[in-house]
Amino acid sequence: TLKFITQGANALIVGKPGTGKSHVAKSLAYQATLQGYDVRYLEADTEFARYALAGSQDRANLLREWVKPDLLIVDDLFLARRITAEAAEALQAIVHQRYKLRRALVVTSNRVVQDWGKYLGDATMASTILDRLMHRCVMLEFEGKSYRLKEAAARLAIQPETS
Repeated sequence: TLKFITQGANALIVGKPGTGKSHVAKSLAYQATLQGYDVRYLEADTEFARYALAGSQDRANLLREWVKPDLLIVDDLFLARRITAEAAEALQAIVHQRYKLRRALVVTSNRVVQDWGKYLGDATMASTILDRLMHRCVMLEFEGKSYRLKEAAARLAIQPETS
């Protein structure tokens, strides 16, 4: 129903790589777009690297773009483990501003929340981010084996032998 968007609630989707986290997040974004919501999808590593390299005016513009939509998807947070100090500050600003405005946020990560302080380089910042993110949040934990690895194993199993 996507009711969580109008309620300004969040979703945190965590689990092992290849278990469908990004697929679910993209499906939510697609359905929200079909229903007329303003949606922005971010691949965390790419967008936070772009933010870190930007000048102050461009950073302000990026933050506005990330705070404004009805639904923001931050996909694969901490994929590369640690993020820059600038990226950590951007994440904190995004979560804080969207929390105040009651705008929905979906975050996917293959990192457990207990380790976020290590990846941010600041336990207090991690606590602040998680406090706001988790207040109005559903947490989904994906378990199981990687779909990509299952497909690769099946493909390798059916390949004809070469002589």
